[in-house]
Amino acid sequence: MINWHTKTMRRFNGVSNDTLCYIILDCKRAIAAMPDNPKAGQYMDEIHYAGMELKSRGARYIAPNQSL
Repeated sequence: MINWHTKTMRRFNGVSNDTLCYIILDCKRAIAAMPDNPKAGQYMDEIHYAGMELKSRGARYIAPNQSL
């Protein structure tokens, strides 16, 4: 059985760089809004995995236009 971490890393492998950057921003916002949320650790993992995927592509995190 594949665990959540492996599934998330595989899913991130198939999305665009822009989507990965949005995931990072969204997770950062969620953590900032509710740092005591039981899912905060999962959001931190998603930030890490999205960053790992960007790095493996030779890309960097660029914050999406935050006015959207």
